[in-house]
Amino acid sequence: MPLITITTSTKINEKDIFMKDCSKLLSRLTNKSEQYVMVRLFDQIPMCFGQDLNPSCYVDIKSIGSIDPLIMSESINNFISIKLNIPTHRTYIRFENIKASNWAWDGKPFG
Repeated sequence: MPLITITTSTKINEKDIFMKDCSKLLSRLTNKSEQYVMVRLFDQIPMCFGQDLNPSCYVDIKSIGSIDPLIMSESINNFISIKLNIPTHRTYIRFENIKASNWAWDGKPFG
């Protein structure tokens, strides 16, 4: 049930490898099985951050519990910086804990 959506202005050449790395990272950070992690990726999206068109990134993370921005922010930001060569000050991260009753899989809500 953890979901990570990455939107970036950069081109990602090895998308499959990058998405698998994202899945491993989110599984580790949420302590949830990678079997349920979903990764969405949007690259080469026009973005302007602070009236600057240099590479930037927006990361959206949702999960049923297990979200701790104080613990996760630095790891995610460093991951993006290393993998996409985007300075840490050019990335926003949004975290959202979802109620189990508002998240479904295989046709049934989790709660």
